[in-house]
Amino acid sequence: MRKVNLPDLPEWQAPTKRETIELELRLITPMFGGGYKAREVDTVQLIRPAAIRGHLRFWWRATAGVRYASVEKLHEAERELWGAAATKDNPAVGKVALQVQILSAGEKAPHNQVAPQPKPKEGPLHRYFLFPFQEQQNIPAAVGRKQISFLLRLTLDASLSEAQRAEVRTALKAWIAFGGVGARTRRGCGALTVVGANANQWLPPLQGIAQWLGMPPNAASKCDWTTLAGARGIVVPTASPEEAWRELGQFWARFRKGHFAQAYSPMSGGKWRDYRQVLCQLRNQGNSLRLAKPFLGLPIIYQEIKGAKNLCFTGTLEPAQSGRMASPVILKPIALQGGKFGALIVVMEAPKPDKIRIDGTEYALTAPTKDPVLQALDATDVLDAVLKGARKHFTGKQTAQFRL
Repeated sequence: MRKVNLPDLPEWQAPTKRETIELELRLITPMFGGGYKAREVDTVQLIRPAAIRGHLRFWWRATAGVRYASVEKLHEAERELWGAAATKDNPAVGKVALQVQILSAGEKAPHNQVAPQPKPKEGPLHRYFLFPFQEQQNIPAAVGRKQISFLLRLTLDASLSEAQRAEVRTALKAWIAFGGVGARTRRGCGALTVVGANANQWLPPLQGIAQWLGMPPNAASKCDWTTLAGARGIVVPTASPEEAWRELGQFWARFRKGHFAQAYSPMSGGKWRDYRQVLCQLRNQGNSLRLAKPFLGLPIIYQEIKGAKNLCFTGTLEPAQSGRMASPVILKPIALQGGKFGALIVVMEAPKPDKIRIDGTEYALTAPTKDPVLQALDATDVLDAVLKGARKHFTGKQTAQFRL
């Protein structure tokens, strides 16, 4: 019989198994909004899986997304991992399945109980962050939800590479540390902690946040979207999330007033040049404005206050390309390893606005260089001033600084 040479058989390899990540999460600050109606929590579906998927996609872009040199390449990688709107020729199914199981529905958290009216000399404290939920004309104050706990289960498709799995885990860490559920998460609403034996794996330490997060290597130097690569931050240890929120509210109210050449005085006027020297003299500014506060987020609404004196400008400042620009500044209580907490201030890397619109008129926007608040803080721009202002505000307290 003639001998037949058969090709070598491939080595047998065990099929890759799906990876499941299961976490028990609990609110450490009340959740507001997040439902199908603005300002309201959905009582039927307290925590919406679709909303969490949206959060995770954002934090994936802010972390793993920094590896891509263009928006087109970013979207291509995002579609492959998280899915996209299906078409006839491309179902675009995501490779990360997500399930939510409510363990405790918590209890109602009315706005005025979460942030009672403080004494005038204290300033607004964390009530400063909750102004969208206060009582408005013909609209009652919003009711949030506190002490919700839920089980989050992510199932990673077997086809994902180890690099893609690591990207999902990093995005999940970033969401827990820097994000939350519901509305106004960048101002501390709906902040989260992890419960259980594996909590320390998913919660940051006070020192070494950059190493714990594990940003991907070869990050692009600048992106056309918001990222954590290059972000700078400060953590101030506190006894509780509530204390962190109150202290952050006092700092932010002080910063928005610009009280750094002197002690913070809630009853005194603001020191930034934006209002009196620029907006009140809008007719004399031409088609270019030097303003600081638009770099902290838009829109900014200067309302007419009944009975108020010396109001020389009312109107809305908004980005020329759209109606809203999310703030690159995060101020929130953060859960740390070992059951500890802190007040977190983070300045993310984000595209800066170069044009704004005021009541239908478009203006070129540039940052001021000789503003008295910037000079008092020896800051190069308003975002640099956020961090320098935080260090000055929390002088005498332990702080941990980091750069991602």
